[in-house]
Amino acid sequence: MEFQAEIIRAIQSAANPALDFIFEAITMLGEDFFIIFVATFVYWCYKKDMGYWLCWCLSFGNLLVSSVKCVFKIPRPIGYEGIRTLREHTAPGYSFPSGHTHASANFFGSAARYLDKKWFWCVALIVPAFVGLSRLYLGVHWPMDVGAGYIIGMGIPLLLWKLFKKFGEKKALLFLISTLVYLPFFAVAWDDTSFWKSFGFALGVAIGAFIETKFINFETEGVPVKKRVLRYIGGIVLVLIVYLVPKALLPVGPVYSLIRYLLIPVAATALWPAIFKKFRF
Repeated sequence: MEFQAEIIRAIQSAANPALDFIFEAITMLGEDFFIIFVATFVYWCYKKDMGYWLCWCLSFGNLLVSSVKCVFKIPRPIGYEGIRTLREHTAPGYSFPSGHTHASANFFGSAARYLDKKWFWCVALIVPAFVGLSRLYLGVHWPMDVGAGYIIGMGIPLLLWKLFKKFGEKKALLFLISTLVYLPFFAVAWDDTSFWKSFGFALGVAIGAFIETKFINFETEGVPVKKRVLRYIGGIVLVLIVYLVPKALLPVGPVYSLIRYLLIPVAATALWPAIFKKFRF
């Protein structure tokens, strides 16, 4: 690890308060709240099909990354000689691969694959690279973690695209199958809360998609701007409630983490659309 530590030290040698602020801001582009806020806007207000695509790629990728972490169990550079750490609360569990780098590459890569615009492909390649660099600057990942996270994140949308299009209206079945294939990894991740969260979120996407496609089937085309604004603001409030209330009420533990993270996509993909469709906005 010493060679990788030297790379981190070289990057951190340029550290100053301004760069600290910049890289802490950049790293947020790979965090849950940024991605959820953007993905829900796409799903409720822009293109529902694209929203499903983003959610599936991310849930599948998060499970993959969590599984790999539990298989290799590589410790982070936190506390390594000569390496300082910032924003440590964003770095629980094992190090390899980088979850932030993966999430950013997955999110922007899946959006680029759906939109298929050259300019957005440039964004999708560049932004995750800076997120990965931020994880090194902050001292929470090794270079190999960032490289693996970037490759996994960019690779998943490319590998899953044809499968997503092939299943068409049977998306919920695809989401469920692609979640259940990770069941064997509970053998190595039984005590890893991050894996339980990822599994709960992916299962929630599948359940929410089933309910929405079977019983709700809302539209995003032709919706006036005012109604889109109401959808988004009301939906974000609901998602925050569903995130915060169970966190405050449920005990700490892997199973309860699964429940909490299952409820979030169910609320976003099915409960809120059922509400705004009923009240016609």
